[in-house]
Amino acid sequence: MCAVAEDNDLPPGWAEKLQDIQSITDAALSRLDPPEVLDALVGRVREALQADTAAVLLLDGPSGQLVATAASGLEEEVLQGARVPVGKGFAGRIAAEARPVIIDQVDRHNVVNPILLARGIRSLMGAPLLSGETVIGVLHVGTLDGRVFTSQDSDLLQLAADRAALAVQALSAQLDREAAAALQRSLVPAALPRVSGLEMAGRYVPGSGNVGGDWYDVFSVPSGHVYAVIGDVAGSGLPAAVIMGRIRSALRAYALESTDPAEVLSRLDRKLQHFEPDAMATVLCAVLSPSLDEVRISSAGHLPPIVAVPGQPAAVAAIAGDALLGLAEHAPRQLTTLSFPPGAMLCLYTDGLVERRGQPIDEGIARLRAALTADEPEAAAAAAMAAMAGAVPHHDDVALLLLRRPHCAARAEQPGSPAPGDLAGTGPELQVAWSGRHAVIAMPDEIDAANSAGVAGQLSAVIGRSPDVLTADLTGTVFCDSTGIRALARACERAAAAGIQMRLAVGDSPVTRMLQLTGLGRRMPPYRDARHSLATPRDQPGTAPGPPA
Repeated sequence: MCAVAEDNDLPPGWAEKLQDIQSITDAALSRLDPPEVLDALVGRVREALQADTAAVLLLDGPSGQLVATAASGLEEEVLQGARVPVGKGFAGRIAAEARPVIIDQVDRHNVVNPILLARGIRSLMGAPLLSGETVIGVLHVGTLDGRVFTSQDSDLLQLAADRAALAVQALSAQLDREAAAALQRSLVPAALPRVSGLEMAGRYVPGSGNVGGDWYDVFSVPSGHVYAVIGDVAGSGLPAAVIMGRIRSALRAYALESTDPAEVLSRLDRKLQHFEPDAMATVLCAVLSPSLDEVRISSAGHLPPIVAVPGQPAAVAAIAGDALLGLAEHAPRQLTTLSFPPGAMLCLYTDGLVERRGQPIDEGIARLRAALTADEPEAAAAAAMAAMAGAVPHHDDVALLLLRRPHCAARAEQPGSPAPGDLAGTGPELQVAWSGRHAVIAMPDEIDAANSAGVAGQLSAVIGRSPDVLTADLTGTVFCDSTGIRALARACERAAAAGIQMRLAVGDSPVTRMLQLTGLGRRMPPYRDARHSLATPRDQPGTAPGPPA
């Protein structure tokens, strides 16, 4: 590997070239916008070395492949998602040997990326991007003529690669932090669901270190049971956040199959040990009965909940505890059933709230217990956070979830989010025509992420007027992406639940094939056009154009 020279030792002309490259990497560290930074970097390197192409490939560790990330004069490498295995071809050789490589004559024997050959590149020079002794990527340039790169060219490219590596490392660290934070925000509910007969409040505060793996979740299942879950994945940063997301999703899936929290955690543990053998997590899973008068709890190494009842001091619940998830222990998981009378408050929390250096954790739990009352959950959460977190920064994440069963609260169905009909005013107004109890709504020429919410809302608004038949007229629709398909599918479900037959008028629309492939053509009878649908009595099959749906 070539040694990095000090700027005052550079050959004539190099200082100006390096200054251009350095200006980009300095901007990278301040602006932290990877696509723009790397695109600018390869452009400057290409100009400095008077090359026809320049590209950066970054190492994807899990796959052992170099992935084209930015290019100038070779943009198709990025657009086509070019990948090169370490040790194979030109870029792979640079990564494997961790040193610059020059190829004076490009051919199929020394290059495995067909894009380089198709582009007509005749000479190549590349250098590794290094973090210490570890290769994190490759920077290479190419020419369309028979140019012979010199050792000075190679030294200059290595200097550029070294500066680029610093920027890439800073960018990668920032992206990991932002991705972990974004993922965690998406997994910790911004607003808790509305559940009739329950009042709830939650808090999540990231620590002063890296984003951790704390999370909580509340959801109901078709049986009427309500799940309240809290957990903490070992580790921090993006890896912990990714594991947290997988655990949360898997737990929700298992909860649809069983209302036994011990069984759900057992399945979750098997899944974690098989697919994430290095991961560990603590999870407490509480399941409230449909009547809300009792709660069944299973704990995988998590801190015990606290229960507050009006007129009594809050107390730590006496529950059975089992090993955390990911530990190779095969003992059956235990279940504890607690009564949950009107006025009672259930408090779930993570260790960041109660654990402090130099203090026994029981002292922290005792302080939380003393601060907790069976008041309205938002007020109780604010009091608990003030008592426990105060104004002192905490290194670890903090998660807190409170559930209260108010006095004299009758359980009734209550939506957990605004009904789709609430969106009826979103987006351009769609034309609706009525013929008796048959409504025809003209769909826009394109349905995509930009307007699908509005389409869904207006379909729901028409459904709310209780027609016997609703026809979605797609004869003028030329494009419908997955969000549009979802809007139509949800409208079909809502219509069926209301006893309304929903149909599709498709004609020669290009959307027809997508409807067939997704199965919507089997759920909603397709008709040639709106007139054909209007002329067909309810429940009489339509005529689908083209191949059978």
